[in-house]
Amino acid sequence: MKKIIIGIVSAASLFALTGCGTTKEAPLLPYTIHEGDGVIGYYTFEEEIVDNEVVDHSGQEMNVYTGALDGSVLVEGKDGQALQFNGEDEYLTIDSELLSGEGVTIAGWVNPSSWKDWARVFDIGDGSQCDVWCGMDFNTKMLRMDVFGAAGNVTILSPLPPTGQWTHIAATFGNGSAALYVNGKLAQKLPCPVKTADIAATATGIYIGRSNWAADPLFNGAMDNVLVANRVFSDVQIAQLALGAVAPEGPAK
Repeated sequence: MKKIIIGIVSAASLFALTGCGTTKEAPLLPYTIHEGDGVIGYYTFEEEIVDNEVVDHSGQEMNVYTGALDGSVLVEGKDGQALQFNGEDEYLTIDSELLSGEGVTIAGWVNPSSWKDWARVFDIGDGSQCDVWCGMDFNTKMLRMDVFGAAGNVTILSPLPPTGQWTHIAATFGNGSAALYVNGKLAQKLPCPVKTADIAATATGIYIGRSNWAADPLFNGAMDNVLVANRVFSDVQIAQLALGAVAPEGPAK
């Protein structure tokens, strides 16, 4: 069983003295997922998928279900196995618990086989009134994160992850801001007036790999180590997730 670790550093250990008055940054210390840190789902895709059920390794027992009509396919992943999204009927539906806090974090490794206009990495909301999504922008052919509602809208753009290789993507919104990260680095962070409560009020779908607009294509490619949390992760924590570090195998919580 893989278990994710998130890096934290105490103030006392942030720097180590190296001599001649210089300092050296100490490595981040690992922090194992535990109850209360906001993580409601962590999907490693290591187990065989039976009856379209994907096992959750966050300790919250938030198993999710795929949409594949002919069964799900596991392929070589960034770390162990990954779930293959076929671009036709494969996606994950996340529990509404994701919108129960003051913010949201979605992170994971993606390896697109191809990109189609408006294809989604994730989509949360109702599509028309209040929504947050990340995927390929039709006009710019870039990776786009969009948050919109009655309070306003925010758009963040970043170069589109290449096909045939793994890229870590993370997005956060809540607490007055929205941010997009690629391979652990901040692409952009902007003020965001839309709150998670606004999204939750009208949400009809919380999807990985699928849009809330029926006409949009599904994600075509593989995903691995998908993490969802109902709080906003810090820049440091996002960077640590992108390292791909995992804790040793241990008993389930």
